[in-house]
Amino acid sequence: MLRFTEQMSGSSHFGRREFLRIGGLASLGAGIGTLLGTPALAKAAASVDAATLPKFLTDKSVIFVFCHGGPSQYETFDPKLTAPSSIRSVTGECQTVVPGMTFGGTFTKLAQVADRVSIVRSYQSNDSAHNIRPIVGKETLGANLGSWYSRIAGTNRAHNGMPTNAALFPRAVDPDAGPHQEGFGKFDSSGAFGASYAPFIVGGGGTLQKDMELKLSRTRLDDRRALLSELDRVRALYQEGGASQEKFRDQAFDAILGGVASAFDLSKEDPRTVARFDTADLVQASQISDKWNNRKHY
Repeated sequence: MLRFTEQMSGSSHFGRREFLRIGGLASLGAGIGTLLGTPALAKAAASVDAATLPKFLTDKSVIFVFCHGGPSQYETFDPKLTAPSSIRSVTGECQTVVPGMTFGGTFTKLAQVADRVSIVRSYQSNDSAHNIRPIVGKETLGANLGSWYSRIAGTNRAHNGMPTNAALFPRAVDPDAGPHQEGFGKFDSSGAFGASYAPFIVGGGGTLQKDMELKLSRTRLDDRRALLSELDRVRALYQEGGASQEKFRDQAFDAILGGVASAFDLSKEDPRTVARFDTADLVQASQISDKWNNRKHY
């Protein structure tokens, strides 16, 4: 049984059983050092080269849609129409293609592909607060879920430079939108893994994506990169930290040469595709009650 954390009331010592539980996570790139939270051991764990880890990745892509104050399970995947009115769907239900399984009444299209999705009914946060679990929480040691994945898979795809961990907030599609909400937690926190494993944040009205466009010829860029590598090799002979800086620079080169900037440019997307995902007309700010004091987030 693998556990992210092990609470030991009144004691900082771990027994043999706890070490066996935690030690198994070394194969996931976490290591005992990170889990125990000591700076020295955490640093040692972060230095493990992901390339030496078991090749168990299947290169699947995951889109995690997090809804602040989104619809409850009653209106989505567990209508409970036989339950009391206070804990059942107010939108009714619709039959899915799976016999005996129903979804909320507004999920008619999703109901037609229910045999191709899995509904996880066992998750519970054990917390009534509006926090951002399971994206970031004490179970993830304060690190974004994507940061855990990029720690294992690497920060960029080798064949195209695309970041393995990206976060999209409202400003990614609308520069006039407000800043992303951090009142309940920091979505892009990378915990003990460090800034290099933080999510790549798309858009936001800044110059990041523009700055990643290649302005030089490829030949000149390769020459400069070779010169930098040689200078780093010499510097590493006289001071510590040269190799770690090279890792960050390689990450930047991969992103630029892979065309990451254009990959997130919505103006190059088919307008019909963009229209399918446009939610602007679903909720008007004027419909939100003043008492919630959050119209600026819509």
